[in-house]
Amino acid sequence: MSGDFHRKLLEIWEKLNSELDIDFVLFNAMSLLENEIGAERSSIWEIDFEKKEVFFRILSGEESDKLKEIRLKIGEGVVGHTISEKKVIIINDVRNSSYWSKRVDKVSHFETKSILSLPLEYKGEVIGAVQLLNKIDGKGFDKRDVEKAKMMAIPISTALVNAKMYAELKEIFFETSLALADAIEKRDVYTAGHTRRVMKYSLLIADALGFDKEQKYWLSLSAILHDIGKIGVPDAVLNKKAPLSDIEREIMKKHPVLGYEIVKKVKGLRKALDGILYHHEKEDGTGYPKGLKNGDIPLFAKIISVCDTFDAMTTDRPYRKALSNKDALKEIEENSGKQFDPDIVGVFKNVFHLIANGDVDEN
Repeated sequence: MSGDFHRKLLEIWEKLNSELDIDFVLFNAMSLLENEIGAERSSIWEIDFEKKEVFFRILSGEESDKLKEIRLKIGEGVVGHTISEKKVIIINDVRNSSYWSKRVDKVSHFETKSILSLPLEYKGEVIGAVQLLNKIDGKGFDKRDVEKAKMMAIPISTALVNAKMYAELKEIFFETSLALADAIEKRDVYTAGHTRRVMKYSLLIADALGFDKEQKYWLSLSAILHDIGKIGVPDAVLNKKAPLSDIEREIMKKHPVLGYEIVKKVKGLRKALDGILYHHEKEDGTGYPKGLKNGDIPLFAKIISVCDTFDAMTTDRPYRKALSNKDALKEIEENSGKQFDPDIVGVFKNVFHLIANGDVDEN
């Protein structure tokens, strides 16, 4: 076993234990194992315990997108038997194996000849499997290959469990945030659905800007929680059926800071704070709470500001009727460079047709 493999293995171990978005690291781990063992293809399978099925988490080679749609029952195919029997399986001629299932090859148009299949375990429980296909030297997989695969399986198993726990925690944060936002909207009878629309408009901009999955997650949370500070605004102000007085307006203007003070206490939500605190700042410095200008306003806040204002203008209030989508867009454009970032306004204009055509689900 080469020293270079050991060095790279330690690097992979470190990354798998420190990264939370791990798919790229897992792919590199399997590429390293492929090269060290001399296999044509490799994959990581994970268990869906609710459906009692296994699915591809990571795989190399062509047709990977189509293959990710494949699911096998536990006990089906080589991987299913690896998991159900909790054992390493080496098959150096799949044509002579009763375990072999042709389903994957039919989709990939790849000819599997030999397989090394190894269960992934965490605290005694099987959570998936690692597979390597087709030993390049033609000699077939052996015990030395199994030992190398086992060394890689340890950090992979831990990383998969950690990633699942992290995903579940993120989902809890997201659902809790939506519940809090819905609770606030029940106090403000004029803004039903506002939070969800602002979130979805913001994600249209995020997609146009090329945000990755993680960035979109935090923008979503920031948009969901942007008005959470209204929990500290009295009902008499929040539900007033007439324009606010100067004093009432000052009370309402405190909600970004109140929201910030609430959310900053939750360590896991701190990446959402910028949009909460700064979504009422303006490009010309006349906004609140800090009077930031132009480049000092965080990107999340700039995005939410446009979407929040657009939705407010297109929603009926007791003291005024809603503007049409086109008239609201015109107002946004007229305030570009004064209230709103011109670049964000430009992107909003580009995705506006999705809103105008009703292609955004508001439920």
